[in-house]
Amino acid sequence: MAVAAASRHGGTCEIADRISVTLAAELPESWSVVRTDLRDLRAFDAADAVVLGSAVYYSHWMHAAGRALHYVKDAPLLDLWLFSTGPISEADSKAAQVPSADAMVADGLAVDHQVFGGRLDTSLLGWAERAAVRAVHALPGDHRDWDQVDDWARRIAGQLAAVPERQNAPRGSGHRGASGE
Repeated sequence: MAVAAASRHGGTCEIADRISVTLAAELPESWSVVRTDLRDLRAFDAADAVVLGSAVYYSHWMHAAGRALHYVKDAPLLDLWLFSTGPISEADSKAAQVPSADAMVADGLAVDHQVFGGRLDTSLLGWAERAAVRAVHALPGDHRDWDQVDDWARRIAGQLAAVPERQNAPRGSGHRGASGE
């Protein structure tokens, strides 16, 4: 299993780190959880399941995450989970549903898409980002709900561990959405 995320200021990668730690703790020992970055997409080649996330900027995933999603979406993975981060105002929460990720779930190409609150540290922002933050009345601070992140990772682990033969199934022998979500 591979866990990866694209993040401009590190907050989304911290969520991916947390997800990978929770998955490693919750999955049976026969599962290997690898927390990878998005520089070399070949890290996904050996994965039988992927959790992929991105910070959302202007209602879109970051380029690196979009590239990774394109790489893995047609691969014969057993399961793909997606997450987005960044809603820091009511307007952002509605816009950050990331229609392409939601459509992948609806089309059976991904098991689930979860949207988590983000972290906004204005001291890390450039002038253009600060102007955008002011324009949408974004709220500075850490809006990540770690209990929600942990619960989602535990649900993923439960879905993966629920079918024992999948633990040793060769890559590509299953299909996405097998968990019924």
